[in-house]
Amino acid sequence: MGRTVPSFRMVLEGEIARWKRFSEALSSSRDREAFEELMNICRCYASAAGAAARSIVSDAMFMSMLLAHEKRLREIKAQLEKLEDKSHSRKG
Repeated sequence: MGRTVPSFRMVLEGEIARWKRFSEALSSSRDREAFEELMNICRCYASAAGAAARSIVSDAMFMSMLLAHEKRLREIKAQLEKLEDKSHSRKG
């Protein structure tokens, strides 16, 4: 009989588990929390990453992280622009 191909989520969790020693070696709890947040980002985008059908799991993980960071940068930029607009309105 044929073998069942593991889901991307299963493969992702295996990859995250392989990074456990890295996480444990981080010197501060803030670093460990940030690392765990990155892993959670990967979990959030697991469906999209699985649909990409990339053979290297870390490629999908890094793209998930980059996407989340890009979204956050855009949010921060929009907030900053609003603050700048308010500042210019008060001066003018």
